[in-house]
Amino acid sequence: MPHDDISTLPTGVALTARDDHFREHPDEVYDRLRLHAPFHVDEAYGRRVLTRHDDVRAVLRHKQFGVDARKSGPGSYMRRVAGTGVSEGMGNTAYEPPLVLIDDPAHRRIRLLMSKAFTPRAVENMRPRIHAIAEALLVPLAAEPGFDFIERYAGPLPTLVIAEMMGVSTAHCADLKRWSDAILMGYDPERDSATQRRLRESYVALTAVLRETVEARRRSPREDLISAMVRAQEAEDRLSDLEIISLCTQLLVAGNVTTTDLMGNGLHALLAHPAQLQALLNEPALIEQAVEEILRYDCPLTETARFALEDTELHGCPVRKGDTLTASLAAANHDPAQFTRPHDFDITREDTAHLAFGSGVHVCLGAPLARLEGQIGLQRFLEHFPHVRPASTPPRRRQLPFFRGFECLPVMVGDRERSGAL
Repeated sequence: MPHDDISTLPTGVALTARDDHFREHPDEVYDRLRLHAPFHVDEAYGRRVLTRHDDVRAVLRHKQFGVDARKSGPGSYMRRVAGTGVSEGMGNTAYEPPLVLIDDPAHRRIRLLMSKAFTPRAVENMRPRIHAIAEALLVPLAAEPGFDFIERYAGPLPTLVIAEMMGVSTAHCADLKRWSDAILMGYDPERDSATQRRLRESYVALTAVLRETVEARRRSPREDLISAMVRAQEAEDRLSDLEIISLCTQLLVAGNVTTTDLMGNGLHALLAHPAQLQALLNEPALIEQAVEEILRYDCPLTETARFALEDTELHGCPVRKGDTLTASLAAANHDPAQFTRPHDFDITREDTAHLAFGSGVHVCLGAPLARLEGQIGLQRFLEHFPHVRPASTPPRRRQLPFFRGFECLPVMVGDRERSGAL
């Protein structure tokens, strides 16, 4: 392997969405890393980047790797990307890390209690409401020749769904979206002081709304997720108010943003591949398979991090205690060793064992809801607007590490003869 293949590989910011080339062409970068340095040493951020499917899956399922950034070294990459700055300068406001950043046994305990409230039946029972919410958002759009798909539909849909599912007043939806976007910046290792201040302020504001809702549901339970969390019990163990607030924050922040990105990335891929779009229009029953391919092809969560709890090795590569590993879900989902023609977008693909929702004990708890929202959201949109096509204004990707999606995705929806430029 030529020396310059390694010496010219990108590191640090160049491996994040802040970099123009990486943001627009991540597969090119991942392919280089997978070929020349599958255990890429990123000295700028003090981590190793894994790009092979088998390696990524192994580290996600390996019990010798943890996620609790509080247990990692003071200057570790885990601390830089774990959003721990949310707890700084917040006075008496308590902070509990989200479920995705807690190790066993606390993780096992909280997830068991949470899963009793977040059952497949509870998700399936949301189907009529997701349809109704989608319809309420789509009907007013019929009078417009074009609009921003993210702002007008893919953004508000999951926010409204999760707020209603949790039992938070939908009057807060605009604030919930704004606070979620600000808190999400905790995953940016390059966040500045102004960003971190907005992050803390948004967390405090969101916590106040959630705490008020938890207290109200304790006094007067309803048929919603927060009421179920309040009731959740296992061997006389209960979720504390702080744990409920943390779980709700995670659902709001990561859950609704990634579902927005699932729909946005999906529509963008379909528009870029007209034959696939037409196949879905001709055969709507393909929607479930199409959503799985969207998750594989352009997954909303591009990577996740782990750190070594002890000296170990991964597929023959030594790993020292405290080392941070970034497991690239996006790269794993395009590994030619796992997928045939991995860079092709094919909604009839059969090899869809993707890692978009992770793997192991931390596999995404909200995956069934995200899938259902993605299926209903895209299908209902295409039923209303079968002539959808890109607008003359180009889409714009979000510049946030870890999360891949669009800030805006302008589309035209009317008949071509009657539509002008957006």
